[in-house]
Formats: sequence, structure tokens, C-alpha cells
Amino acid sequence: MNTSTIFILPVLAVGLILVALNGGQHAQAAASPSCGCHNKAVKSFTHTPVRDGECLSCHKPTAEKHPKVKKGAFTLTDNGKAGLCNECHERKNVMKFVHGPVASGDCLECHDVHQSDFKAQLKAPGGQLCYMCHEKAQFDRKHAHAPIADGKCTDCHDPHQSNVKFMLKGEGKNLCLKCHDNALFNGQSVHGPVAKGECTACHAPHGTQFPHLLKKNFPEDFYLPYNKANFDLCFGCHNNQLADDKLTDTLTNFRNGIVNIHFIHVNKEEKGRSCKSCHDPHAAAQPRLISDKVQGFGRWRIPIRYTKSDTGGTCVVGCHKPKSYDRINPVINR
Repeated sequence: MNTSTIFILPVLAVGLILVALNGGQHAQAAASPSCGCHNKAVKSFTHTPVRDGECLSCHKPTAEKHPKVKKGAFTLTDNGKAGLCNECHERKNVMKFVHGPVASGDCLECHDVHQSDFKAQLKAPGGQLCYMCHEKAQFDRKHAHAPIADGKCTDCHDPHQSNVKFMLKGEGKNLCLKCHDNALFNGQSVHGPVAKGECTACHAPHGTQFPHLLKKNFPEDFYLPYNKANFDLCFGCHNNQLADDKLTDTLTNFRNGIVNIHFIHVNKEEKGRSCKSCHDPHAAAQPRLISDKVQGFGRWRIPIRYTKSDTGGTCVVGCHKPKSYDRINPVINR
């Protein structure tokens, strides 16, 4: 063995030892939940690679030495945007309607990449997260939809994407029926908006100043003065003159000859009837949305039995004697 060989072997051995030690430290850091010098995961919800100590799943090492080099020692695919997330997670931007941060690849607008106290590593819980971008004031209403009041926006909206506008989880009344009882919306007669699945024709899905999330005024009272403002909701679609004249042959089909029976029921200074005194706003087991029972006095509910004919009908009701009407051949009721 010559002199150069004797000199090289110890140097090579020391080099291998140093490489092994450095590699061992690097492997230990990669396998440790604390990732060497970095804080370990301590919050309730932790990103799986962080939990498993697999920092290199996201952070790709370069030729630069870390920790001497703070920046540039590691790179992130797609600069840490959705391209990186999509290496493990399925894409969330393939449907017709995509949430803004998802569309721009900014997953970290909502999620903490390492750990969080909130499920799915969200930066804030429920509605508080949404209000980081969306203006909370537009949802502050006297009568708020339960999911809004409870901060559960994702009961109705998908936070990533949907094939339905506004990223809704269902279309039309199919969304509403995820919570509301379908039996309330079926019957012999069904209100037009309900039949079309257009619940938002009458109801505001987030909240409103009126009870029952109604978009316009519709008083709870059985009796109320005839003021068109009290019928604002119904007159948004129905003829707002139907109870104006005592005699008519055009304003309404609810007439006995030319005697306007809507006028008789509704157009009173004090004890005019609300629409719901006779009609169900969703669906009914009788024609013309006539309820079979309506709120009466105390615990008593007023029964209504309505029979429709081609040109009129008969009403047997708990609040007056049986009466009939006919638009062509007026009925004389005793």
C-alpha cells in the first residue's frame, strides 16, 4: 500500500461518517412530528403529512443547505397553491360553479396548511370563516334562517364547488327538502311557486325582517284591516285589485254572479280576513289551496269543507252557515 492510499483512506472514512451523521439527522427530522427545529403539531386537527412527520411530502429539498439557508432550501409545487394540494387531494375545481379561492388555487385562504383547532384545518369555525370575506352585515336580519343563525353556511352551500348556482348542495326545493318535511308541500292543490320548486319566490334563504323568512309583509293575524300593505307578499303575484270592488265580473272568479266574495271577506276596516284564513300558502288537500282547518279561537281550529264546481263552489265552514256561489247562475243562500 503506497503513501497516498494510506492518507486517503482515513479522510474517506471521516467523510462517510459525516455524511451518515448528516443523513441520519435529516432522516430523523423528516420522520419526526417536530421536524427537527420546527414546532411539533399540538392542535386538534393536523394535516396528515405534518402528523406523520412527512414534511418532505410538500417541501421539496433543493441543493441548498438547510437550516443555514432559510429560503431556497425547499420549494413548493405550484408555489404552494392548489397544484401542490392536488398531488394528494382530488381536484375541487371541476364543476360548473367554483368558490373564488378554489378557482384561484388559494386553498390557504380558508385552510391552515399545518394544523388548526378546527375541523378540516379551517382558519376559523363555521360562519366566522365565511365572514372573513363575505360581509356579515348583509346576513344580520331580525328573522334569520337557522343555518345562518347557527353559523352553518355549509348546510346549504358546498365550500368548494357545485353544479348548482351559488354552490348550493341542491337545486330549488330539493335543497329545502333536505331539512323541511316534504309532506307539507304535497296535496290536491299546490301553490304555483311550490309546484315549480321556487321556494325563494316567497322566502329569503338567508334572512329577512319578516317572520318565516318571507320577502314581504304577511301578517300573522287572522283579522286585519284592509290595507294593501298587509297583503304585500300575495299581491306581489296576485291581482292587487281583487278585493277593491263589491261588484265585479272581472277582478276575481270568487264571486256569486257579480258579487265579489273576496270583497266580503277581506275588504273591512277592522275585521278583514287574512289570506291564510282560508288558504294554505304551500299545499292543501282541497282545491284552490283551501285549508281543511285554520286557526280559530283558543285551541279550536275552524274546519273548512270546500267543494268546487265548474263555475263556483260550496263552503261548509265552522264560522258561518254553508254557502254556495256560482259565477254564471247566482245562488240565493238562505
